Amino acid sequence: MRAGGAARLSGLRWLGPVAVVVLALLIVQLFSSRRQTEFQELVPVDGVLDITEADLDSRVFNISNQNWEFYPNRLYTSQDFAAGVARDGGEGDQARYGTYRLVIRARPGQYYTLCSYSIDYSTAVFVNGRQILSFGKVADNAEESEPGIGYMTVPLYTGTSGEIELIYHYANFVHRDGGFIQPTYLSAPKNMEAYKAGNDLVSVGLSGGMVILCLYFLLCGAVQRRVAFCLLSACCLLIALRDQNFLLLHLMPSGTSWYLTYRIFIGVSALLPGLLLVLLNSIYAGAVKRWVMLLYGAAMGGAVALIALLPTVYLVLVCSAVWVLGIPVLLLLILGAVRGQLRKRSFDAADALTASGSLVLVASIVLEGLLVSSSSAVSRYGVTPSGMLVFILLVAVSVGLRSQGQEAALAESRSRSQLLEQMNAMNLDFLHQVAHELKTPLTVISGYAQLTGLQLAANHITGETRENLKTIQGEALRLADMVTKLMEYSHGQRSEVQFGTVEVAPLLESVQAVCTPMCLKNNNRMVVQGMDCADVYGNRTMLLQIFINLVVNANRHTKDGTITISASDWEHREYVVFRTADTGDGIDQEHLPHLFEKGYSGDGGSGLGLAICREAAEAHGGMLEVERTGPDGTVFVFTVLRRELGQ
Repeated sequence: MRAGGAARLSGLRWLGPVAVVVLALLIVQLFSSRRQTEFQELVPVDGVLDITEADLDSRVFNISNQNWEFYPNRLYTSQDFAAGVARDGGEGDQARYGTYRLVIRARPGQYYTLCSYSIDYSTAVFVNGRQILSFGKVADNAEESEPGIGYMTVPLYTGTSGEIELIYHYANFVHRDGGFIQPTYLSAPKNMEAYKAGNDLVSVGLSGGMVILCLYFLLCGAVQRRVAFCLLSACCLLIALRDQNFLLLHLMPSGTSWYLTYRIFIGVSALLPGLLLVLLNSIYAGAVKRWVMLLYGAAMGGAVALIALLPTVYLVLVCSAVWVLGIPVLLLLILGAVRGQLRKRSFDAADALTASGSLVLVASIVLEGLLVSSSSAVSRYGVTPSGMLVFILLVAVSVGLRSQGQEAALAESRSRSQLLEQMNAMNLDFLHQVAHELKTPLTVISGYAQLTGLQLAANHITGETRENLKTIQGEALRLADMVTKLMEYSHGQRSEVQFGTVEVAPLLESVQAVCTPMCLKNNNRMVVQGMDCADVYGNRTMLLQIFINLVVNANRHTKDGTITISASDWEHREYVVFRTADTGDGIDQEHLPHLFEKGYSGDGGSGLGLAICREAAEAHGGMLEVERTGPDGTVFVFTVLRRELGQ
């Protein structure tokens, strides 16, 4: 239990920082979403917005971008409208430049603040005929127009008349679509300052948090040398740059070329879905064939090169092409992931978390692709950050669970490896003992061979000579059988512990063949019982070693007696019970409490044999203990799971 707890803590130790950051960002995201839904919409009527009854002192309102007066391909001033010369220039929303006009009717002597993004891609703002702000330079031709974009804060004063005329000039010669009014918010100055501060907090919090996660995952990738962490780091960085508010207002230096900023933004928008697909493919290894991903990666690299070199009017087309190209890759990824899970034939909690996070992320990518051309909020901030936050949190928990399982398996593997090393050391000691015992039949054979040779030399062949030859033959057969069994035992050793079905009868026969010569040294007789016992589930080498160690101990304390090994399958429903009994002098009571402690020995031995035997029995799901001991001998008993319960 202590090892398992340590493994769990080790597997989850890196998850804490990620979980804290992601949960904090999700809270910020939730707070932002709630604030957006609290705005009440004000709808103009034929270019006139009446706010005389609106409580702008206590709340922020959203001005609908519908029903403004719109004059495509015309740049009108207040004087033009006062003179009545304003006329529609045609081409509607596809116009490259134009004028938007809104008349606001309010109570006299009031101060308000209007906030919005500028119109793509150059904007001039006029209030009551006076220019207040400009982003880039508005002109009716591409040569004189200079693009620019930014966040507008427009002060408004109703004066004595209570009427405000708001005029936007825009020019867009860098994009195929025309310009349109962005979400616009109106309130008293103090409310608007609070709104702007909250908006900046959300933007900097989300994108700044993504940058922190980017650096964290980059460090993880460098330390652990895992590509998935590096991809995750790159995705977090792109999502942070996907937020125009963060990119333009908080990251890029003032005065940065608009063309550079625009290419960065379009490049980020083009690369983000592709990089996320590559990340998912690294998580679901082999879901998409390598050559497909290489072609897709080459296509993304080509798109980046085109975005850097082509005129800006074509950049959105390149970005859209990359998104469309990712659709078949996404479908192949989904099919490959499903096929991999079916082949795996298991679906645990880690798989469920990874799949859920992936589905949320894919859904956010698809949703952003569908809405990016129709929603200004999506085009500015995207939908992917929310999906990415959920994805990171779920995948981080999934990775933590997988690490926990891997470390637990590694700890178990190390434990078994250590046990195997200890057993191998004991095997060497045992083989040295056996080599000594092999000298006994060799000595007999040598002695009788010399005697027979002398008889043959003297031409004195009697019945004794024939008996000598029979003795030599019998000892040779016994020696051959011992060598055969030892070779089988030696070749059965492996570098790792493998469990499977073990037949009890052949196991007991091997124990008898290997241990009988050692027992003869003390004139002990070996008896085997229970050959018809049910099979068990375990490792044959480990079980054989348990028996050998127990028989060696029994033989050390028994002379001119009997050593019995037995197997029983009727005493317990789940286990087969094995016993090693001797008729020796027993174990002193003072040694019993420490009998299975490593290094403890009551007879001058190594003190490892019984401790390792108990660990081997426990590795089989059973136990080893002293059943009884006394002047009449000692009985050791250990249990092993039945075959049908172990598999």
